[in-house]
Amino acid sequence: MRDSSDDFFKQLSESIVAGKEKLHTSPDVNYFIVSKKWLTSLENNTLDRETINSDIVLHQPNTIFKYQPLNSHMWNKILKPDLKEGVDYEILDIDSWSLISNKYATQHTIQRDSYILDGQKHINVYPIALSIGAIFPSCINKLKSGKKSTIISGKQYVTSQFKLQSFIELLEDTLPTVNSFNFVHKNAVRLYKCPATMTINDVEARITEEMKELGYQDEPMFEIKELEYLDPKTFDTIGDINLEVEQVILADFKEVQKNWCIKNANFPLEAKCESCYNYRVLTHPCECKRVSYCSEDCKKRDENYHLPKCEKTDSDDETMNKLQRTDESKDGKVGIKNLGNTCFMNSGLQCLSNTQPIRDYILSNQYKNDINMDNTLGTKGELCTKFGNLLRRMWYDTKSSIPPYSLKRAIGKFQPQFQGYQQHDSQELITYLLDGLHEDLNRIKVKPYVERQDYNNRPDQEVAKESWQQFRQRNDSIIVDNMYGMYKSKLQCPNCQQISITFDPFLMVSVSIPQNNLKIIQINFINPLVLWDCQTIDYTYNKSQDLTLKHVLEDPTVSPKLQNIPLQDLIYLCSSSYQHDSTDYNEKLSDLKKKLKYKKLYLRKSLPQEQNIDKDKKIEIFIHEAYKQYATYQWKRDLTPSLNFLFTKESTPWDLHKLCYDMHIGLLPQFEDIKPQADDQSFEDYYKENILDIVYSLDWKSNQNYQIDCAFCLAKQCNDCQVSLSKDEKFEIYFERDPKIQLEVFVVWKRGFKLTGLPEELYNDWLKNQSKQQQEKQEPTKQQEEIVDPPTDVTTDEMRVQEEQSEIGPQPQNNYVIALPNGPQIMKNNPAQGPPMSLGECLQFSQKPEQLEQDNTWYCNQCKDHVQGISLSQNSAFKTMEIYQVPNILMFHLKRFKNSNKFFKSKLETLITFPVDQLDMTNYVLNHNLPQIFEGQEIHQEGNLEFFIIQGPLVYELYAVANHFGGLGGGHYTAYAKNIYDQEWYNFDDSFVSKIPKEQVEQTVVQNSAYVLFYKKRQ
Repeated sequence: MRDSSDDFFKQLSESIVAGKEKLHTSPDVNYFIVSKKWLTSLENNTLDRETINSDIVLHQPNTIFKYQPLNSHMWNKILKPDLKEGVDYEILDIDSWSLISNKYATQHTIQRDSYILDGQKHINVYPIALSIGAIFPSCINKLKSGKKSTIISGKQYVTSQFKLQSFIELLEDTLPTVNSFNFVHKNAVRLYKCPATMTINDVEARITEEMKELGYQDEPMFEIKELEYLDPKTFDTIGDINLEVEQVILADFKEVQKNWCIKNANFPLEAKCESCYNYRVLTHPCECKRVSYCSEDCKKRDENYHLPKCEKTDSDDETMNKLQRTDESKDGKVGIKNLGNTCFMNSGLQCLSNTQPIRDYILSNQYKNDINMDNTLGTKGELCTKFGNLLRRMWYDTKSSIPPYSLKRAIGKFQPQFQGYQQHDSQELITYLLDGLHEDLNRIKVKPYVERQDYNNRPDQEVAKESWQQFRQRNDSIIVDNMYGMYKSKLQCPNCQQISITFDPFLMVSVSIPQNNLKIIQINFINPLVLWDCQTIDYTYNKSQDLTLKHVLEDPTVSPKLQNIPLQDLIYLCSSSYQHDSTDYNEKLSDLKKKLKYKKLYLRKSLPQEQNIDKDKKIEIFIHEAYKQYATYQWKRDLTPSLNFLFTKESTPWDLHKLCYDMHIGLLPQFEDIKPQADDQSFEDYYKENILDIVYSLDWKSNQNYQIDCAFCLAKQCNDCQVSLSKDEKFEIYFERDPKIQLEVFVVWKRGFKLTGLPEELYNDWLKNQSKQQQEKQEPTKQQEEIVDPPTDVTTDEMRVQEEQSEIGPQPQNNYVIALPNGPQIMKNNPAQGPPMSLGECLQFSQKPEQLEQDNTWYCNQCKDHVQGISLSQNSAFKTMEIYQVPNILMFHLKRFKNSNKFFKSKLETLITFPVDQLDMTNYVLNHNLPQIFEGQEIHQEGNLEFFIIQGPLVYELYAVANHFGGLGGGHYTAYAKNIYDQEWYNFDDSFVSKIPKEQVEQTVVQNSAYVLFYKKRQ
């Protein structure tokens, strides 16, 4: 054996020497790199299992993608940096390499081409690394929608002698291997060279800024004028480009049914025609330059759709001035289109549209005389002009719904946080919009410097008048005239006991809501034999008790509903269709509630095979119930949240099949034409013939990225492969192939209960069967009740619930969370919401002294120092905020969202009752005069008591409400408003407008969804 190896190495050495001698005369173009370490081991007969070249190849190069063919292209194998010929590697000709490849495994074949320079042959051992930024329309579209995203960047290796056109064709040939995108087959790549000083981060910042200017329906396109298009007709080879080290090349890749992202003067605009939807060179743009068409005919056909939202008709002064009230005008009873998560804006705009002083001022065009072009805090009239144009269309146009594109852009320019299409707070939008309108319409052209005077125990009336006059010296607009009031703020220093009193203007009264300590946690208990059978248990507790889940589960009212199963025998999971968190019975409810913000808590009894598994051998598999929306689509629609089941690493796919069958065993008999298992038939044969791929199939949820082999089926390209029936393949092999893998399985239903039934009907049909069975069980009970004949004047809660259940009937299918109780639960009064409270009670609560936080500091003139709030070394400091004067238009912000921890907010669903026709603010305001009426007021004093003559009660009437439904992240905003002309109330829900009957106004408007209240002073 040793002699044979010696002979082989001698033959190889002679071949290598011969190859080097004829290097410059040989017609060979390609050569091979071999590890010097491996050759030395071969010579010394010390070869181990180490693969050839494994010590010199770079195993994870920072490339965007591998070239096609993936397994053999020479530039897919990159050497480690700074290696030297003769020390770390040797160069072999094809004859020498053939000797090695015929005898040994060659997983890491490193092939290189060569070129002739000055009569000498040179090997491209190290191809040059191009710094590529990949521009994919799908990724750029994320930036446009305001989501955080980064440009895919990395190195692509190529030789300087390679033709630029060939490099582009190589990239095009490689694109089909990228699973995440769908590219066109020809002319799919354009290359651009960035300036040498421009980094990929600079490019991303430029793109992000341009994306903010685009509308919801605009194509994701951008222009960077400094880019140089790399035309293959101009640049022959890669070397001709003259790249500096790390100089960025942007590769614009064209996807199917998407445009090129980079606009460049070398190419005419190619995009989707807004009329025929074909991607062509668009030669007929609209005057607004936001849309273009491929022909004049297409442009004319699209006029009816585009002109109502065209920025030209939405901002042209001449067009707007011609728009006057007619018999066909909508008179403000018009919807506002949702541009994408803009319901928060639509709600606020409807309320402001029905604010009469602002409406009359805008529609009469008086605002144009007050536009302040010099105010650096404003938008030089752009915001108020766009707002005025929208109001004019809402009140004078004949359209039933109007898109606020121009105003949306103007608001985004004034406050960048409103750029993009993320959900925001309606109250913040109203505040910022009114602030922007005030700055645009501020009659003070040059704001003087004003120095605030100290309180110095002067009368409140004197200090308040002085503060208001100083405010008006810098702020004078229609907004201030009608919508600004004044707070009285009292603060006492905990060190020197100095009292500080200030008077500050306000635009909106923020009303705190007393919090209720009662909370509800919902527990979903699953029947392991019928995964769809779930009992919902609502448990009310006091959050001040700081309970653990164990206390809840051991409660006498809860434990029987969980069949008194020992807590250690339960499986716990916080789950939704897409996310899951683990928990156990020792977790505190305060921590658990954070996990349940977007998830539900599921409990089930552990199966016998799940018990007593060693921690080192335990694995979790999450199982989804799903069906394919359409037979030809790969995308699956979930029927249930994912639920976890425990296995060992020695378990096999067959064990998984058996479990899925067992947990549906209570469901399968309901399927029509499903034969029972015969006595002489094995379960495996029965399962294959009657269940698998007939009733349902099992699919692994693929975990791999593109161009990485599937850990389950080892395929190069895999999209949710089937779970095999193997009894030998252990789960541990999947973790060896991919240590970070997470095992998830889809139970993909193939049919309904009936032979002709569809899988999407399964859950609704099952609910109907459950409801029918429940009614059948109740029939004997009802007959007994008829015999007993209970007293007619007594109606128990149980009887009422049964009546309500019979009225509700089967519940509609929920495509995301199917777990429902065995019988609908009716909870009219949620204890966690607490009893209803009046607006007056909340105002009194808001004016109580508030203890300042530790990080809240202020400057004490007496101590000459910044004083902290709560501190261990100091007394606690309290601040009192009272309403001193109120304006004509009074807005209340009900503070429903509270900070529950550092990152999240929770919503208070307390019902706040408020008057619709008569709100008397007399008892909640210190000064009963309007802020403007300071002149002529005389201060009267009796001893130390200061007072002035009251001019009558402060009575307000409601005219608009901004509503918020749902949670903070996924909620929805609407508005109620009273029309100025017909004095009727209307419900505004984005594009939809409906009239509220007079007899239902109060019960409709006064709901726990009320968020911002708009009142006007009764004259």
